[in-house]
Amino acid sequence: MFLLLLLLPLSLLAKELTLCYKAYYLFFPVAQTCVTYKLQGDDLVVSSYAKTINVGGLVKRVYNYGYAVISAKNLMPREFFYHQEEGEFKRRQHYIFKNSRIYVKETHYVELTDKVEREEERVYPFDGYPDPYTASLVLYKNSIQNDEGVIKMFYDDRKYHIPYKVVGEEEIKVPAGNYYARVVDVTPNVETKGLLRPKGRWKLWIEKDNLFPVRMQLFFVLGSVRAILEEVKGDRELLRKVLLEQG
Repeated sequence: MFLLLLLLPLSLLAKELTLCYKAYYLFFPVAQTCVTYKLQGDDLVVSSYAKTINVGGLVKRVYNYGYAVISAKNLMPREFFYHQEEGEFKRRQHYIFKNSRIYVKETHYVELTDKVEREEERVYPFDGYPDPYTASLVLYKNSIQNDEGVIKMFYDDRKYHIPYKVVGEEEIKVPAGNYYARVVDVTPNVETKGLLRPKGRWKLWIEKDNLFPVRMQLFFVLGSVRAILEEVKGDRELLRKVLLEQG
């Protein structure tokens, strides 16, 4: 019984993966973000946060967090939630994917207070365009299997077709270790609200065996940053198990 109690936390940890990154502008750390993937029954729950640090917080304060519930069997979305605080802009979005529909509730706040400025509810047909979290997983999977393609995504009332292309392979060293990655160019061109609106062509280094990014070059309307994988906790093989063996 004592041995089982010791092994129980390990068995739970084997169904969870956390990846933490630090973002740099030139040589200055300006933001940090962590993404956690957790298998819960037939679902993969993805949660994340991103916030500015050091000089990044002085220039423009950003604190975003969210989660998605995704079917691990077919990578179909069930639920998506996202909270944004960027500068003086604050809102929340909540999507429910059900009965071939997307039920959206969006809440805007008065600057950074908890006072609600307005709430909006909308319904859209769901025809295979998933939320951003699910679309990211599809990108990781497809970029390992195909050298180029297009990823579908639904966000902020619009459908997007996001092209990607594998431009090489590279051995890369980051604080979290040494990896062999496929280098993928992605053109998001997502028209969204807030300060972190994507711009131009992004570059991702996606680890070949376990399908998570180890480095990212990201461009926004505010400028560009390098995101570097700093720490890996939990089951490194979780995404491969879900995306290639299960998904």
